[in-house]
Amino acid sequence: MNMDSELQELLDKKAMEEVIKTYARAIDRMDVPLLRSVFHPGSQHSHFFEGPSSDPKLPSKPGAPLDFVAFAMDVLRCHSRTHHQLGNTLIELESDTSAFAETYFTAYHRMRAIGDKLAGASACDTEMDFFVGGRYIDRFEKRAGKWKITHRTGMTDWMRLEPPSSQGIAAIAPQQISKRGKQDMVYRCRQLYR
Repeated sequence: MNMDSELQELLDKKAMEEVIKTYARAIDRMDVPLLRSVFHPGSQHSHFFEGPSSDPKLPSKPGAPLDFVAFAMDVLRCHSRTHHQLGNTLIELESDTSAFAETYFTAYHRMRAIGDKLAGASACDTEMDFFVGGRYIDRFEKRAGKWKITHRTGMTDWMRLEPPSSQGIAAIAPQQISKRGKQDMVYRCRQLYR
């Protein structure tokens, strides 16, 4: 392998890592356009949902999602906050235009309680903290110069449900508590830090 091909391999792997990280931001901020941006047209999903990853042409309404993105938004509405932490990522290039990646994740979800109008079917009498550890197994393709996911399978290694604890969060300034959507600081930092 020569220096140019080694450099291209590093650039390709970095581009795929950015896609994986973008997925985590999109999920936690409930940013639908950003979430759709990580999947190539025709991509497939197998992670608590079986079917297309992202097809904005499919009609979808709450309770009847037809693609993973709509499904994920329905699930996320049942939680008042989420946090996806990414761990080890191993990317194996198959060719100049295809690769496989394995990424470890730990996900936290604050479940809404029964009585909350946004609570899900599995809601408990009180809010609950739901943790999941697992791995994303992704197939990537490079189309028109862009690496994106063409198939994702979510593997679950462990799950845990426990009563919540928000000890000390009341002492944090409201502007420093994560928000969903465009209200989160990450969407305003470019203007604030100039």
